[in-house]
Amino acid sequence: MIRVGIVDMSSDHVWAMGDGLAAQPEVEMVAVAERYPELRARGVERWKLGGAHADLASMLKVEQLDALMLCGNNAGKAEIVEAAAKLKLHVYSDKPMGATLADADRIVRAVESSGITYMCAYHSAFNPVYDQIRSLLQGGAIGTVYLARGVTGHGGPREFGCSDYFCEWLFDRSKNGGGTFVDEACYLLDGFIDYLGAVGEVSAFTTQIGHRDYLPVDVEDNAVAILRFKSGALGVIDAKWGQVGPAPVRTSFHGTQGTITTTVQGTHMYSTANPPVPDNWGEVDTASLASFGRAPVGLRAWRAPDVPRSSTGSAGVEQRRFVDCVLAGQQVDGPASAATARRVQEAIDAVYKSAASGVAVKLPL
Repeated sequence: MIRVGIVDMSSDHVWAMGDGLAAQPEVEMVAVAERYPELRARGVERWKLGGAHADLASMLKVEQLDALMLCGNNAGKAEIVEAAAKLKLHVYSDKPMGATLADADRIVRAVESSGITYMCAYHSAFNPVYDQIRSLLQGGAIGTVYLARGVTGHGGPREFGCSDYFCEWLFDRSKNGGGTFVDEACYLLDGFIDYLGAVGEVSAFTTQIGHRDYLPVDVEDNAVAILRFKSGALGVIDAKWGQVGPAPVRTSFHGTQGTITTTVQGTHMYSTANPPVPDNWGEVDTASLASFGRAPVGLRAWRAPDVPRSSTGSAGVEQRRFVDCVLAGQQVDGPASAATARRVQEAIDAVYKSAASGVAVKLPL
């Protein structure tokens, strides 16, 4: 049995992450360390916890634990992981890795020196379509990828429904690491880096539109980054806290022989490469597609199946991966690994350095 303690419940992701972890038969949710008594009480009731503590030190002194679930402000994560590593406690952490690259490096050192299992929970990476897209891209289904585009955002943390506990540090640059880019675009960076490899150069702009009067002046609500991957491909990401209408989380990958798009209408692939396609993707009649000029010879199209929310992200699949790795004594690999999360954090730092300096920033930093 893996005995889990929860550290900090101020991120609203804690509830779905905790529910998914509690549903694993090999997991016992034991205790919580949280400074807000009302959150402690809610956690105790929700997961039937036996211990409730005001701080991590008290919990570690009293409770017998095997792992920690970490859902607090980004700047505090490195210190918590270091404390866990000293006691050989595995760590399941909300994204991103930290507030800065320096935080991420501290975590990598702690994980590597202790051998604990660590997961940085980029929830979008656990949608089953995620791995299918990786296989298609890396298998040449759309030829050589030359451009990746990502669009994300929402109306703003308060408009989106984030709790006061969450907003308290989301609006504090020193605790969050920035604003909308570190909060929202980190998901897109994680996928792009996992699919296409390391980023070699970043040029970025950030600004505050000014229509959310609760934001401090140094926290951006609008950001655009242009990426040059070491493979030679380019990338564009925009993130905003100010979206009017549905949240526009979508991506597209453009290759020399096709395109893969994910939008609110689902995931589609268009290709002239006659690629092997997952069995559960359905072919689309290209005659029904809107045409802009003459269609390429041999163009075919497919649509991925819709995936219920219960089969994605922090609703069980993600937690199952963490538990399996802990039981096997292995590190988490892929987009939720310490190595990839560190690369994401480096790209985030480069975005803010470029935005502040007005020049492109080369990586590694």
